[in-house]
Amino acid sequence: MKTTEIVKFLSRQDKWYLGGGNNLSWAPTFPAWLHFPGLWDEAIYFNYSLAPLYTITILDHLGHNVHLRLKHQLWDPSNLERHFSSDIQKLEIIEKNVCLPDEVLVSELEITSANNAEQTFHVIAWTVQENHRTEGIKSISDIKATKDGVSFHTILSPKKRREIALLCELSISNQSDSFCVQSSEDTVIQPHWHLTPFYNLWSDHLNNTINVSGNDKGLIFMGIHKRVVLSPGSNKKLVVRFRASTNKLQGYVQGGFGSSLLQSNKNWKSYFENVPNFACSDEFFTRYYWHRWYGLKLMTLPRGETNYSHPAICEGIGYFRAPISYSAHCHMRETRWMTSPDIAQGSLLNFVAGQRDNNSYPGYIDPHGDREEMFYHANWGASVLEVHRIHHDQGFLDSAYKSLTKYCEYFDRERDSEGSGLYDIHNHYETGQEYMSRYTAVSPDADKVHWGEQIRLKGVDVTVYIYELKKALVEMASILRRPDRERGMWKEGYKKTKASILREMWDPHEEMFFDINPQTGERTRIMAATCFYPYMTDIVSENHVNGLRRHLLNPDEFWTPYPIPSTSVNDPTFSAGGLWKGKRMNCPWNGRVWPMTNSHIAEALAETAIHFDSSLRPIVAEFIRKFICMMFYDGDVKRPNCFEHYHPYTGKPSAFRGVDDYQHSWVVDLILKYMAGIRPKSDSIIIDPFPFGLKWLEVSKIMIRGHSMEVRIDEESFTVRVDDRPPEVSVLGKPLEIAI
Repeated sequence: MKTTEIVKFLSRQDKWYLGGGNNLSWAPTFPAWLHFPGLWDEAIYFNYSLAPLYTITILDHLGHNVHLRLKHQLWDPSNLERHFSSDIQKLEIIEKNVCLPDEVLVSELEITSANNAEQTFHVIAWTVQENHRTEGIKSISDIKATKDGVSFHTILSPKKRREIALLCELSISNQSDSFCVQSSEDTVIQPHWHLTPFYNLWSDHLNNTINVSGNDKGLIFMGIHKRVVLSPGSNKKLVVRFRASTNKLQGYVQGGFGSSLLQSNKNWKSYFENVPNFACSDEFFTRYYWHRWYGLKLMTLPRGETNYSHPAICEGIGYFRAPISYSAHCHMRETRWMTSPDIAQGSLLNFVAGQRDNNSYPGYIDPHGDREEMFYHANWGASVLEVHRIHHDQGFLDSAYKSLTKYCEYFDRERDSEGSGLYDIHNHYETGQEYMSRYTAVSPDADKVHWGEQIRLKGVDVTVYIYELKKALVEMASILRRPDRERGMWKEGYKKTKASILREMWDPHEEMFFDINPQTGERTRIMAATCFYPYMTDIVSENHVNGLRRHLLNPDEFWTPYPIPSTSVNDPTFSAGGLWKGKRMNCPWNGRVWPMTNSHIAEALAETAIHFDSSLRPIVAEFIRKFICMMFYDGDVKRPNCFEHYHPYTGKPSAFRGVDDYQHSWVVDLILKYMAGIRPKSDSIIIDPFPFGLKWLEVSKIMIRGHSMEVRIDEESFTVRVDDRPPEVSVLGKPLEIAI
């Protein structure tokens, strides 16, 4: 697929998210005002709410509000286009909204008249901001207004978090004809003209004054006005811009009509140029592949003078717009395929920079400060090696090794004080998997606790992560030529953990791995999706394959129409609809399907098929297909999504949460590794596509350690090209190994 076509390929009518891979994004969870021109609903700067932004009102020559009807909406990653009309005045308005990489939101309007007579209109771009005092400091200050625009200084101060100061400006193209800033007592904050003080002060223009005297508490309305004269059949073009920045603004943003749209489109096309090009005969896979890359850029934060010393991916929109350790290791697997390793490496290095005194990592990274209570478990070790296999970088590996050595020491000290080789979960939040019977099995009040050491559970998932970490540290130590004693220490550690998992967690009768209650030393016998995580690793052998088949592929346990539920179907607490003790929960793990878990399970199935049972290969393909196709609204190939969790029987998402494009899993990595079959190793690349039943597949611009690769699949055969070498050909089921 040509990268110039991707932006248009992703277009649809039901989305509205705007972002440019920067600190500012416009992705309100439940927008209430999409039918009004402008961008009134909430924006996010870093992870701080900035609301409202602005709306655009049109008055006729008598000062009457021109009521506009939203006729049509079309979105793509670079642009939200909306068509409005007014039947009485016979106006047609095309508005194009973009978010530029320099933290500017723009609305470009083309206003066309179909009236037989000349008409005069007044276009007013305006906002309202709440003003209050906190310890003597106004939340809105330093207001300036001229015909160039209005600017103000705002302090965002959410509860229990450090405040940040933003400089904001609102401007209109080629200067305004008038402006006004007016303070007011409180009223409802909505984009209705009649709610503004301008409604009663209007006299063919705004009054060119700044009036913020009186009581400090209340609202401040700010508006800029442009007079437009339309002759029959003519049109006028206007540009409204809103900029927010933590830095001093250097004059109002300039640029002619159309320039912002071109800049946004160029920004997205440039991004897509720097990821592998992919297309196949199944549109579900092609569309989801590119939709996933869009989501990763939408959630990208650049490096800056904050806790974000490296670029990274946020977990999601709204509250989740921050690097979060539970998902950061997923982002490393996805973004390692980019031409540059910066984001993949940065997804770890921000946590390295924020490593705590006890050597744990923060769970959630705000731009400033630390949420000391928050911690999440993550598979850091395996993800570091996955990045290194594509981008050899001794400096990154050295930084990771030194930090992860301390992180591992934290786990041995704080999470396995008895030296069992198995590791503790302290509360149901830190796994990212709340409301499950696996926790109440060791404490009936586990679902009521918060952060900190509230319970103790030797978790299969957590222990597998540390096993993977110690194995990775052995390989990293070898590459970095660390002393033999270090390699020996890590090797001894992972062997101990492997033996403990097989001895304590594996139940030979049930043929399943279980969490351990450390108070009794007994297995909990709670069947959760995390019980399959050892199958991602070399912990298992052919002796464990029957257990995978017996439980994972059992429709009465995990193999639902949309697999797999986070807790077994036969668990007494199971709820496909997300109810826990009769109440719908935001983040229930007692039966919903979570993409995060599915990414792990895909790896578990694939590793088992590769090493022990090739008859599972079609099942791997079936599972990944079901996983990806679940993430489309009502099976509509034009409408991909990624919510937090889904119904295991209907595939319906947690739409009530309003959190789409949630980057809490890895999908690009699964497509490239198992569909295209590209599995980088330390000194070679294995090409081994799984049988997805595709007529054709093409992937190019794969860059691995300085080598360029292309793969083409034609039904049962595939062709591989590396650099300028002669192509190599094989058939599905007969892998190629290429030395590099």
